[in-house]
Order: sequence, then C-alpha cells, then structure tokens
Amino acid sequence: MSTADTVADKMELTELVARIARAVDRTDRDAIVACYAEKSFDDHGRFRGSGVEFAEYICNSDFTNASPFLYHLLGQSIWDVEGDEAFGETYFDFYMQSEESSLVRSFGRYLDYCQRIDGRWLLTYRRVVMDYRGTHPSTNAPASAGHFEGTRDRNDPVYKRLRWPEHP
Repeated sequence: MSTADTVADKMELTELVARIARAVDRTDRDAIVACYAEKSFDDHGRFRGSGVEFAEYICNSDFTNASPFLYHLLGQSIWDVEGDEAFGETYFDFYMQSEESSLVRSFGRYLDYCQRIDGRWLLTYRRVVMDYRGTHPSTNAPASAGHFEGTRDRNDPVYKRLRWPEHP
C-alpha cells in the first residue's frame, strides 16, 4: 500500500468519526446507522449494543432527548491501518444540558476498530474511555440577534446547502 493510500484511508477514517459525532448531535438515525458495520458493537458505558441499537438509543431515549443539545468537539485522531482493518484513538470534548441550570461536560477518547467493507470504512467496535465527567452550573441566554440556531434534527442549518445568501 502506498503512502498516498494510507493517508487517504486515515482521512476517510477521521471523517467517519466526525460523521458519527454530527449524526449524534443532530439525532439523525439514518446517518448514525450508515457509519456502522452491520455486525457492530458500541460500548458507551451507559449504553452497550449494536450500531443500530445505538442509533435508537440516541434518537429515542429519555436521557438524550431531555437535553436541548448534544455537542461534540473532536480532537486529534491517530490511526493504525493494517490492510482492511484500522485501529484508532480520537479525543473528544462533549457537552449536553442535563437540567435548566446544569451543563454536563465530559472528555475522553474513542477507541475504534474499523473495517473496510465493500470499499467503505465502517465502525465495527467502539469503546468510549472517559477521562473526565462533571456537571457545571449554567444559564441559558437567547441566541444573539441574527444568528442561526442549531437544532437536534434535520432542520439544522447543516442540512440546507447554501450557495448564496438568501434574501427575503
């Protein structure tokens, strides 16, 4: 395998991790499922199950639906690619609102095992390693005038492909 192929694989794997995070933040069930191999396992601690079951959990559980937002900020990813298998570690910083006045923040690492299946990298096994979790007091403020607001569904601005500013 050439260096260019290895770099391309690592970029695709890093994007796969980002796509899962975005799909979770937007509670986009189909996009979550599309990132996992048919035979997969996700160990999030609080949740353990297949990629399909993880999508159902994110999109339908009282735990995640109680928060007006889920927010992932991803850090560095390091991948070891061995043919059609890849082992990765990606740092994350995660936020969600647990109550009107509490912000839950956690950071840690995703330890991922991915396989190339039918020419696409898919997540086969994920283990979440939590390095910190805490609850912090917070207050909600309205969005600044003129800003677009994110939503936890397909109405989020990311799904609308803007090419030029819209005019009234």
